[in-house]
Amino acid sequence: MSPKSRTRAWLHLLLHLLACLALLGCGAEPPPAPSAESAPAIPERIVVMAPSAAEIVDVLGLSDRVVGVGDFVQWPPRLAALPKLGAYDAPNPEQVLTLRTDLLIVTGSKAASANLEHLRRLGIEVMEIDTTTYQGVLASLHQVGGRLGRAERARGVERGIRTKMEGIRRRVAGAARPRVLFVVGQNPLYVAGPGSHVDEMIAAAGGRNVAADALSPYQLVSLEAMLDRQPEVIIDVSDNRPGAPRGRAAGAWGQWSFLPAVKQRRVYHVDPVRLVIPGPRLPEMTELVGKLIHPEVFGEAAAEEFLP
Repeated sequence: MSPKSRTRAWLHLLLHLLACLALLGCGAEPPPAPSAESAPAIPERIVVMAPSAAEIVDVLGLSDRVVGVGDFVQWPPRLAALPKLGAYDAPNPEQVLTLRTDLLIVTGSKAASANLEHLRRLGIEVMEIDTTTYQGVLASLHQVGGRLGRAERARGVERGIRTKMEGIRRRVAGAARPRVLFVVGQNPLYVAGPGSHVDEMIAAAGGRNVAADALSPYQLVSLEAMLDRQPEVIIDVSDNRPGAPRGRAAGAWGQWSFLPAVKQRRVYHVDPVRLVIPGPRLPEMTELVGKLIHPEVFGEAAAEEFLP
């Protein structure tokens, strides 16, 4: 795959991961478990197509059951080394069947509906999760954990995430809230808007999202509109190519020297894997965002924190 094609594919993945809102209640409990007589057998051979699903399965201690993954799964290393079965919304049916898959875990997508229905007709159990939002991540933990016999483990992971996120919020309580622009795509410009897990991270880490009034979680916007909002911090995850700039650097944003973020050297280029995979790493990702917004509270980000 050429660098340009890979970048387009990665942006497509990002926009999918971040585009749909999960209309879920805060702290909702998972549905009651079925009785022993009616409960289906716990799957032993699992395929996970999306990076977020892979991380959920791993944190629940179920990596040993995974036999195949989507093309964009890069972590954990054991899963990244497994057979790749296609893009997140286009699992290869022949490979799914060849691997004797008991359960296919995907993120919901209208584009994938026909393909997934075909797999269901072939006898493959398909689980669709939505990790688009903070609440969606917690709900997906329960959804996967309940189906795979790890309901109690899922509840423990949720408690840990909530506790850590609340701790981060307390650390910046009362601090100034700089204007933050979070860029997920360039040429055209896509930014993080309201409802996305990134918007939640920015708020928890003590920042104000300059695109908070966008109409969707991730939206195509005009460059002029974003420049007019004078961001004080720019976090750019738009370039996933090998050798792309990482760390504190003005980059292409340097041509607008009037921006506070450029004047104050607060433009950061971060590998997308560090911040855009919504899953159990939300507290760790939020703390990294905190280091970029409030280094006086969280400390400066280390060089390796900008890398994959």
